[in-house]
Amino acid sequence: NSLAQFVFGFTESGRFGAARQTKNSLVINMSWGVGLGMVLDDKIFRGHNGFAGEFSHISLFANGRLCACGKQGCLETEASGWALTRMVKEKILEGSSSILVEKMNGKGEIQMEDVIKAANNDDVLAIELIAKIGDNIGRGIALLINIFNPELVILGGSLAQTGEYIRLPIKSAINKYSLSLVNNDTQLKLSQLGKRAGIIGACLLVRKRLLSLS
Repeated sequence: NSLAQFVFGFTESGRFGAARQTKNSLVINMSWGVGLGMVLDDKIFRGHNGFAGEFSHISLFANGRLCACGKQGCLETEASGWALTRMVKEKILEGSSSILVEKMNGKGEIQMEDVIKAANNDDVLAIELIAKIGDNIGRGIALLINIFNPELVILGGSLAQTGEYIRLPIKSAINKYSLSLVNNDTQLKLSQLGKRAGIIGACLLVRKRLLSLS
């Protein structure tokens, strides 16, 4: 499917970016959803039928919130771009101040990119909620670290544009929810490829497949 292709393309770009010196790494694509790519023993892991890495749909929260997949309490319901925009709207309706209030009052739809821009312009509400999203993503990553013991976790996708605003809460959650003997030498880095990662990775995948056919 197209999402899986994007995530694996994103992972392939990671192998030639921040992860090029590692054999075991996880690539987290933080956007409207939460994608996962895995490089295990220097090979991209796709699973039995290519659907490995459905990270968004690990049930982590007893929130009763229905996910798009039909299950309840999935990571995506509390740790995605969809969750972020929902949280912003809820807080504004409760009376929180933000530079995003004007857009919402003008009946405009608040987008993930609006919240990212607000955070990078020091909007307190946006920063607080991105930190909350980071903590929730970090809980999920902590589980992955306990299972896979990676050398490196790469954070990419749209939400990675908020930099340390999201990386630090993720790091804190990893330290809190995973075993120290497993996580103590796991690096956590922001992707340096930005929005280009998926495109670059897809090109690398095509090149790799063409070479394998020749």
